[in-house]
Amino acid sequence: MALEREEDLNRRVRRTRQALKTAFVDLILEKGYEAVTIMDIAERADYNRGTFYKHFVSKEDLLRDIHDDFLRNVSEVLLLPYEGMEKIEATGIYPSTLQLFQHIEQHKRDYLALSSAQRGKTSVGLYDTLRRSMREDMHIEMEDNSPPLDYEILLSYQLSATVGVIDYWAETGFKYSAEYMAGQLTALVNSRMDHIVFKRN
Repeated sequence: MALEREEDLNRRVRRTRQALKTAFVDLILEKGYEAVTIMDIAERADYNRGTFYKHFVSKEDLLRDIHDDFLRNVSEVLLLPYEGMEKIEATGIYPSTLQLFQHIEQHKRDYLALSSAQRGKTSVGLYDTLRRSMREDMHIEMEDNSPPLDYEILLSYQLSATVGVIDYWAETGFKYSAEYMAGQLTALVNSRMDHIVFKRN
């Protein structure tokens, strides 16, 4: 009985916190982060200020929580398709790339609100999360005949490109599907340029 009461309490806490987060995201997208007050958030979520302060210290604390929630599962979704596998061909990264884009697509309002409120910190946080995963969870091995490359520079190049593509997707209002974006990024990573044509000559 006590366990059931505790479970109900935890469920209510999660529901309240989620309602406050959803309200905050909606308000940021409507009128900008700076203009949103704690009273605005509480009223939109149908609570009072006291309820807000039971869960969050400030709107900065709430924003940080949304940011951390968004990034928390990124490393997990990258590895999910390869459970039990030791390695894959470099051309076989589509499943994890798709998982990443689907995760962002599912939380696109959070991503847009965070990008608007944090002015670049969301992209940096995503880059850092991906970099940590690429260091701790997997390792890129180059072909034997490849020119020597510094591994940290290689990671920086690959991950900057990935985050850049995601930022472009957000700038378009997520007009492409996650499947399309994952396919494009996979093709980009595995493509080799032939030559460059100078248009002004």
